[in-house]
Amino acid sequence: MKKLSLRYFAVILFLLHVAVLPAFAMKNCPVCKQNFQDTLNFCPVDGAKLELVEDKDIRQIDFKITPAGAAVKVDGKSVDSSTVDFLPGRDYVIEIASEGFKPSIFTVRQIDPVKTSVALSLCPLSPEEARAIKLQSMAGSRDHDMVEIRAGSYTLGSDRGNHDERPVRKVETPGFWIDRYEVTCAQYQRFLEDVRKHGHKWCHPSEAHHKDHAPYHTYAWALKFSWVGGQPPRGMGDYPVVLVDWYDAYAYASWAGKRLPSEDEWEIAARGTDGREYPWGNTFSLERCNIGDQPLAVGTFPDGVSPWGVHDLAGNVSEWTATAYEPRPLDSRLFSGKFGQPIIRGGSWDDNSKTCRSAARDVRRSPVYRSTTVGFRCVSDVEPSSLHPGKIR
Repeated sequence: MKKLSLRYFAVILFLLHVAVLPAFAMKNCPVCKQNFQDTLNFCPVDGAKLELVEDKDIRQIDFKITPAGAAVKVDGKSVDSSTVDFLPGRDYVIEIASEGFKPSIFTVRQIDPVKTSVALSLCPLSPEEARAIKLQSMAGSRDHDMVEIRAGSYTLGSDRGNHDERPVRKVETPGFWIDRYEVTCAQYQRFLEDVRKHGHKWCHPSEAHHKDHAPYHTYAWALKFSWVGGQPPRGMGDYPVVLVDWYDAYAYASWAGKRLPSEDEWEIAARGTDGREYPWGNTFSLERCNIGDQPLAVGTFPDGVSPWGVHDLAGNVSEWTATAYEPRPLDSRLFSGKFGQPIIRGGSWDDNSKTCRSAARDVRRSPVYRSTTVGFRCVSDVEPSSLHPGKIR
């Protein structure tokens, strides 16, 4: 074997030997150097005319890989078999990757007409590397997990609640998508990393100059949830991000290609078409929402979903909306970022049955307010599959 280059991994090579395959026809592209079945005349990659390869020139490489089930690519193409056809005298770039291990890339050239068997061993990740990858995986699984709210007319408000929930009213919506879960620490971390790399390109024009979007608070009771060095608290990657103010939530939503929900959109997602008191029905239940000592991982109470299948719209953390508070809901407008107080909906782990009602709207705060009880989720006007977090617009 000649020309073996390694990067960020350890590779162990055993039993190098090559054998001529049973006779069959194969063609090779002189441009991209890939091999194809002899039924093709032109390369499907670059259109070059394929050249017939003599049977005696075809060799085979066998992979013995640890751990089992690792993904292998040869020259950028995924390989399903542990045996790959190749030609002597040219380089083959081999990539191998598996969850929990560092990816490996090396180049192999066969110059000896003997069968070659290669055994590869990946290096385990360090605890910090494994944690970072786990957080990225968590975030990726949530980005496009949204629920469609259909267009239509919905009943909002309540005659049985506070004065600012009246009157009961009909609201029309053209439809939208809403995050199935509250935005998690793992998702928010990627936003922070992009802000550090690219600057405040997604931020509200009214936020403080060079604002620090890292979740934190100086109070002792909040230290458990404060971020250090851009990292979320250990073990909380799938917990809702807290200690974020309205400007943080706005900037994240913009970064994700989404926006914050209006209070009407939030209430529609919580109550469905029948105007229920709570996302799950008309009777409060501690078995269906997180009312307790602190936030918990999103989706911990699956029996508390709304009619649309949205989680944690009561308890866990209350949520920023895009609407500025007015005593009469019909007078409310979107928050401009300067005047007024954005409405916070849903009740939190520190609330009760009254404030967790889906129509309750009396909680509002300064846009720079931070608390362990407040997080957010986003909405989108387009299908989630078309969203690209971090895209600079």
